[in-house]
Amino acid sequence: MIKLIALDLDGTFYAGRTLGIPDSAWAAIEKGRAAGLKFAVCTGRPQGGHGLAYARRLEPEGPHIFNDGASICDAWGNPLHAEPLPRLQEIVAVARKYRLPFDLMGALGGRYYEADLMPPELLTHIEITGVEARSARFEEVRETLVRLWFVVPDLGLWEAVKPDLALPEVDLAEYLSPREVITGVIKKGVTKLSGLRWLAEYYGISLEEMAMIGDSHNDLEAIREAGLGIAMGNAVEEILAVADYVTGHVREHGFAQAIEYVLQYNQELVGP
Repeated sequence: MIKLIALDLDGTFYAGRTLGIPDSAWAAIEKGRAAGLKFAVCTGRPQGGHGLAYARRLEPEGPHIFNDGASICDAWGNPLHAEPLPRLQEIVAVARKYRLPFDLMGALGGRYYEADLMPPELLTHIEITGVEARSARFEEVRETLVRLWFVVPDLGLWEAVKPDLALPEVDLAEYLSPREVITGVIKKGVTKLSGLRWLAEYYGISLEEMAMIGDSHNDLEAIREAGLGIAMGNAVEEILAVADYVTGHVREHGFAQAIEYVLQYNQELVGP
């Protein structure tokens, strides 16, 4: 029996700037809650902003996962668990040495960048999540920092820098485009799956009693290990290969279909 549904945001629940959150998705959430299901955001987005607003509407009394498991907070942004990013002073020193733009995520929802390293055109990229980015030197930040993002337009420079960031205590998650490389740096072993394990302990349930809905590489472990792993129709091939069920595209009511599938799954377990 599925008791909790964890959901990725971008490409799963959020259908892009034009469509936003489809009305069918909110209707499905209400139907699921009426049937006794709990919900939790499980996103790579930083804590706060639009993601926290969605969390508050989804499950106002429960915890939610941000920063790919590095920070967990309640629906009002109060921190419940954090995984501090190790070797951060060394990582920032590498960024300064090579003049790499970066921003830092805090366990209290803060987001920070160093103004002399951040071109103005990249600030819009940073602030798209609705989390206010503030200019501050790393040494000035008093908040526990859980994640760093590099945004590097020069792909050749990034390849030259990567060996300096090959630290055993951290993981690098790269997202490449023709224009830039965006790389998240996080404590090794911290993932959405580790976030789900924390939620399981919090609620007193097992992973088998959870469903995970997602579409991208950072959802892979959680989808594979959850009791029900559901891939969106627009998911990457690796997700499609491990999912228990593939629903429609995020822009074609795929999320609502996923909730219907979970409800049907539970009903079949209960029987007539």
